[in-house]
Amino acid sequence: MLIRWEEKFATGNALVDAQHRTLFDAVNAFDTAVQSGVAASQISKLLQFLDEYSQEHFACEEFLMLRAEFPRLPLHQQEHASLVSRVKFLKELRETDSSMVPVHGVASFLANWLENHILRWDMEFFDYIRDYPIDEP
Repeated sequence: MLIRWEEKFATGNALVDAQHRTLFDAVNAFDTAVQSGVAASQISKLLQFLDEYSQEHFACEEFLMLRAEFPRLPLHQQEHASLVSRVKFLKELRETDSSMVPVHGVASFLANWLENHILRWDMEFFDYIRDYPIDEP
């Protein structure tokens, strides 16, 4: 399931948008591998990338939320931790029994999660800081 970057995903923060585009690219590259039948050899690489990059990305978002004194930061931290846990679980399950982690399911899950997370969770925060801008020092 290819996911296309559209203006509706733009948060207005150049760094966060660039990070989101990197995540879109990773999910799309994996989906292309699924469609061409070579995803089995690339799934571990993708899961490792997502494990590392998502934590870096979430730290960036959470820093912005902390700086803005965003009242729903704890909920966003839980949402972020949930994806990190899922990716770690998929990595561990794949190492134990690769047949338990179907590549098509992973591709769909990641595409759906990314789109929904940006449109629901991230936009909630970026709408908040448009209404309550962060004061520059």
